Amino acid sequence: MKSTKFLRRSSEITLVLGIWAIVMWGVGAKWWTGFNSPDSQFSATLAIFGHTVNDRALDASYYWTRLGYLTPVRGLIEIFGTFAGFAIWRGLMLLLIIASTYWMARRLTGRALSVALTFFVALNSMVLSYLGNTYATGSAMAASFVLFALGTSRLKPTPGRGYLLAQPIFVGLVIGWLVMLNPYNALLSGFIWLAIRVVAWWVDRVSLLALLREFLLIALGFVVSIIGFLLLGRQMFPGLNWLETYRSWTSRLDFETYISDTNIWTRDVAFLVLLLALLTSAFALALVRNRWTFVAFAIALMNIAFTLVYMKLIPGPWIEAPHYAAMCWPGALAAIVIAIAAIYGHRPVVLVGWIFILALIGFMVWSGHSDRVFPMSTGLSIVLLSSAVVFVTLLLCATRGSLVGWLAVMLALIVLGLASQFLQNGRGNLGIFGQYPMNAAYFDYQVEDLMKSNVAAEEFVLANTTSTDRIATWTDPDRLTSTIAAMQLWGMYNNVPEGASLTPDGANVLRALRPTALALYAPQRSQIDEFYSSIPAGFAPSSLQCTQVPYLGIGSPTASVCVIHLLAM
Repeated sequence: MKSTKFLRRSSEITLVLGIWAIVMWGVGAKWWTGFNSPDSQFSATLAIFGHTVNDRALDASYYWTRLGYLTPVRGLIEIFGTFAGFAIWRGLMLLLIIASTYWMARRLTGRALSVALTFFVALNSMVLSYLGNTYATGSAMAASFVLFALGTSRLKPTPGRGYLLAQPIFVGLVIGWLVMLNPYNALLSGFIWLAIRVVAWWVDRVSLLALLREFLLIALGFVVSIIGFLLLGRQMFPGLNWLETYRSWTSRLDFETYISDTNIWTRDVAFLVLLLALLTSAFALALVRNRWTFVAFAIALMNIAFTLVYMKLIPGPWIEAPHYAAMCWPGALAAIVIAIAAIYGHRPVVLVGWIFILALIGFMVWSGHSDRVFPMSTGLSIVLLSSAVVFVTLLLCATRGSLVGWLAVMLALIVLGLASQFLQNGRGNLGIFGQYPMNAAYFDYQVEDLMKSNVAAEEFVLANTTSTDRIATWTDPDRLTSTIAAMQLWGMYNNVPEGASLTPDGANVLRALRPTALALYAPQRSQIDEFYSSIPAGFAPSSLQCTQVPYLGIGSPTASVCVIHLLAM
């Protein structure tokens, strides 16, 4: 009996690892996909160089507080090196997403559909794009999947059963991790988890004592998680106070200034994926009413409701900025997974039926390469057509036998996969947030090469300054090299006054900032020379120390990086 159980578990683990290996190496998915500049470079440079970047900044700002990403990646980089460390972290986050999705599906259905649903999620271009980004979004997405899997694991099929001690503690640990990754995502995922639990509490009539015990254990896990990350953060960024930094910057930041258009979501076809998830879960609930279809619908509904309500209460770039909008995808995809698994159930699948999983993989990868931009009218047409097909196929799945049901459910998955890939890849470059296309998940934009140049540039800046220096950054007036300068926290609080040369007013601002060094970035060395010649002699600028790094997309094959010291400061 024990050996049979061991073999069964081993085979499940083997399937999960097999899916992971195929997505990692077998479908052409890119390990480096793009930057949400400059935030991605901020995260990358702090993970690579730790406090040495902050030590030299005029203002360390709040970027260092993403300890849920920075501390583990920093540890991996110290052990395995920069690019191996990032790759290992990406692989671990992908494994978490795959294992969580398979776990959610496997409770409701057999291996074949669990594998198909897991590929459906893992090959999604939005998921893969943010796993290949050095911002915390990909990690937050992985943590969200884990939280949802933990929530559904306690949706007991038999009322009155006791709750495991470890499970709510793990929930608290994950919520703490999410807070340390992105507090907004922690709220979004926390409310979705709460929606899952409400279904269980209502269906199983959980006692007040059991609820109290659950929340106390969650609180215990949360406190342990937060304290652990704070201790790691103190080691990584000595002298910095996480809570005080958040408190200070929350009062300083006006998130509304980061919105270019409050109605931009009405033109963003990518958000129609959330509507598809809601429609799919609603179809499932109409056809099969049980706790699982109620959970799928609750997840999809809460995902949308929280986002819109939060946007109304606390206006900010939660919908416009793609790296925030992407945080809605775990909820949408989880709702689809649970809805479809609940419809099909544990019906058997003949061996030849597994071939359709290969078709799903092929369609997901093919559509993931899509680079066509769709207007909202076309996006709505895609939703109407695909949702009609999904309704019919789910109806067939719910009312017919295993063979027809399997063919129907696979067709539904393929249609949903195609629609979601086309929609999220087709959003275009909306708003004020520079964004690489989602097909970067499968198309090589040579981001790793850019990152190597970023790292080389920052190594040069650090090598030519000391921990006692206070560095101000300057880039060419067109900001073409801001993606490199971001490695030294380029931005409002650390910048030299902008312009091709330093004006008298700019010189006064520089006197007030009192930097001891300047890091200068431009596509052409002549641009740096022009700015250098405008620095007043009273600042006693040292001679330029310069290097060049290869760089694409700036009108020059290389970017120039120079450092000077202002000896009179």
